[in-house]
Amino acid sequence: MRFLVLGSVEAWMTPHHKVALSGSKLRTALAALVLARGRVVPDSRLSALLWGEDPPATSAAQIQTYMSRLRQLLLDHAEVVRQRPGYLLRVPDGTREAGTWDTDVAEFEHFAARGRDAQAAGDADSAAHLLHRALAVWRGPVLGGVTEFLAEAERGRLEEMRLTVLERRIEADFALGRHAELVSELIGLTASYPLREQLCGQLMTALYRCGRQADALTVYQECRRTLTDELGIDPTPSLQRLYQSILVAAPVLATPTAAPRSEEARPARTAPAELPPALPDFTGREQEVIRLRTQLAGRQRAGTPAVGVVVGMPGVGKTSLALHVAHQLVDDYSDGQLWVDLRGTSTTPLEPVDALADLLRAMGVDSRDIPAGLAERTRLYRSTLADRRCLIVLDDAAGAWQLRPLVPAAPGCGVLVTGRTQLTALEGVRPIRLGTFTRSEATALLRSTVGEERIGADPQSAEELAEACGGLPLAVRIAGSRLAARPHWTPRGLADRLNDPRRGLDELCLADLRVRDAMEASYRRLTEPARRALLVLARPDVPAFSARTASLLLDLPLEAAQDLVELLVDDHLLQPVDGDNRGFRMHRLVRAFGLEQAARCEPGHEQHAALDRTGRPHPRLVSGRGEVA
Repeated sequence: MRFLVLGSVEAWMTPHHKVALSGSKLRTALAALVLARGRVVPDSRLSALLWGEDPPATSAAQIQTYMSRLRQLLLDHAEVVRQRPGYLLRVPDGTREAGTWDTDVAEFEHFAARGRDAQAAGDADSAAHLLHRALAVWRGPVLGGVTEFLAEAERGRLEEMRLTVLERRIEADFALGRHAELVSELIGLTASYPLREQLCGQLMTALYRCGRQADALTVYQECRRTLTDELGIDPTPSLQRLYQSILVAAPVLATPTAAPRSEEARPARTAPAELPPALPDFTGREQEVIRLRTQLAGRQRAGTPAVGVVVGMPGVGKTSLALHVAHQLVDDYSDGQLWVDLRGTSTTPLEPVDALADLLRAMGVDSRDIPAGLAERTRLYRSTLADRRCLIVLDDAAGAWQLRPLVPAAPGCGVLVTGRTQLTALEGVRPIRLGTFTRSEATALLRSTVGEERIGADPQSAEELAEACGGLPLAVRIAGSRLAARPHWTPRGLADRLNDPRRGLDELCLADLRVRDAMEASYRRLTEPARRALLVLARPDVPAFSARTASLLLDLPLEAAQDLVELLVDDHLLQPVDGDNRGFRMHRLVRAFGLEQAARCEPGHEQHAALDRTGRPHPRLVSGRGEVA
């Protein structure tokens, strides 16, 4: 039995017998089970992937119907198992043939991992062959024939996998001197992905090695202009260095001599350098940087692994801080730096067993030597790191369950963790809770992004803009980048737009940076009662409220209301207020998001009834499309 998702969604019982899948809903149900890789897909996720946020009243019965239909279609070749709170797909071992894979995703990952190992060993010939074979598995746009909800949830992740392997394959082809053949392919790729700087750099290199120095320099200028216009940023330092090297015809850019293929070659001990670039205009956070560096250094002196944890609300700059500190510590970790996106705020957090496989491969372990089970992989991971000094950055953690297997035992290693939940269950750590920018920090970022001349001309308006962003770094960065891209705008004008309840969150959007998306990711992770609590508590336009007020708004006993409030505090969607009269406050952008969702989810009279119980005035409730309830 073979399942295909890297193209149109298909199922094949044999190479000549294709399963007849009718309708996008049935394909979506099957694809969701396939992508879960033997794990349970909860009913709630199936409902979201089939119907989005507005499932029919009969959604549970319809899901059962789709699963029953899949059982009939797959017969004895695969089993759709009901395992609460959802379903899983199980393929019996007897249906597999030697040298085959149950899914095209597994086949792609197999050859991609072997290609990465060959590349690490310096075997460019094998690496190019294996990476070409991995990419050949893709048959077209992924997840063809499924609902838009599944496509939106998974297509970006799968496409990123393909592009990463594609970039590696191009590097392998470069090592074999194939730069002339790559030019036309890279021209097409950079046109399709103009913001992907590695592809731009590869095209510049290919053109230069073909004797087209002027064309290579032109590509850089076009890439720089695109980044400035679209994102308001400059190219990364590595791309800038490549430009300078081409400008002076540096010898390092000469065509390499391909090393001969060796059948005896084995992956050497590698020093991975996987950190994404730090922000060139990183602003503020002086005390947090000191605390994080002290945590890491202090734990090492105690003879235990150094672990630093940064938590905070969506868009507050946790990853930016971690990367800033990580790059400062590079010299302290001579055996390399590892990076894993744990996807904690997505609907499919990365399983520890999969994260361990990525980490082991990055350290040079052959994929064929990586065991299958979590316990076995954890032991191998810790043994591999036993005599190394590596820095491991674990970004966007979902919880301690995800982190425990990834924390090494080696005292020479350091671990930097970011997450939106409290993560206090991780033993022996004291998380740094990252707050919003002070007014001076937010204004400093605006100066860096927009320019001293424009901000200095009207500093009061710049402060008003920082206030309209609530000091949230992501919002400030987006606002500054939009101002930089529009010289005719003023800080006061943009602040007025942000303060308009009908359009505030719509204004905080630039290319793939969206404050609303950051809020949405946290909102999706909440339980249904916690979601409702967020929407209700967003209604009163007050600086802070007490647990008793929350009880009245939610129409719940005090203890039950306190439990829900603490859940929102744990996810940094509410903030406790210091002082004797303990209370809670909601960030203005979280409140704006909550009001949008409330206007969408509940009738106006239900919203006003909650406020009537507290005697507070009714705010104007605004949907995400500017509609006032």
